[in-house]
Amino acid sequence: MTQVEKRVLPCNICGCDTYSVVFKDELADAAPALDHNFSRATRKTYQIVKCDRCELVYTNPMPRLGELYVDTVDEIYQESQNQRSKTAENVIKKIRKFKLGGRLLDVGCSAGILLDAASKHFESEGLETSQWAYEEASKRHKVYKTPLPDLKIENRYDVVTLFSVIEHFEDPQAEIESIYNLMAPGGLLVIYTGDVEAWLPRLMGKSWWWYQGMHTFYFSRRTCQALLEKCGFRVEEVKTHTLYFQLFSLSISLNRYSIGKLLGPILKAPLLKNLTLPLKLNGEMLMFATKS
Repeated sequence: MTQVEKRVLPCNICGCDTYSVVFKDELADAAPALDHNFSRATRKTYQIVKCDRCELVYTNPMPRLGELYVDTVDEIYQESQNQRSKTAENVIKKIRKFKLGGRLLDVGCSAGILLDAASKHFESEGLETSQWAYEEASKRHKVYKTPLPDLKIENRYDVVTLFSVIEHFEDPQAEIESIYNLMAPGGLLVIYTGDVEAWLPRLMGKSWWWYQGMHTFYFSRRTCQALLEKCGFRVEEVKTHTLYFQLFSLSISLNRYSIGKLLGPILKAPLLKNLTLPLKLNGEMLMFATKS
């Protein structure tokens, strides 16, 4: 069994070193689930705390998970390619309200599905640390396999996207500062992540689907904006993100809950499993910010 190294850290936004415990540690030094084959084990987390000063919610002690992603193979992700393609196309339409074209970097591009949609309008590149995902995306796009702070480019990016990525960082401030340095003046940063202060996450508590062992930060609109402003960005707009789900994929997401056993056979029925529905869920945010 892989043992995970952990270290106690101050708040990533304000530097405060005092906090209150939100949820107790359930994983100790064990590695969490890192793929999209969701189960009840996915919901097990390390200790989650809230900063006493700015109320950022994060994992502390902070686990070092970065190296574990290198060997991750996520075949479930590939099986849901159709729904991810529709979601990506919808996102690119929203991005083009701010930027019609230019150079785009998708950080944590996985198998390159967002890049497929972006490349119709942008000169698109990706960054990915998983060897499997890097090889998949590299078949169609230029992809870097290097940490953000080490990325060297000739021309700066007009758009940088972080979709389901910022919540995995061990040091979001350092990563956002690196992105700032890679962007052209007036460049657009687009972030999709959970919104921990929305009414549904507060109602669901630890059952909220964003509480996962592989997630290390749980931003709200307020704390994400504070981080971006500290790093030199200006938030332009925040939306509730729209996700497209094929019903068989929705059944996989529900596996972490008791209701999954009841609904699973129905959602995976031959006549229904590939039916695709748009879902706009409370507790999911899409944030647009420009480099000041």
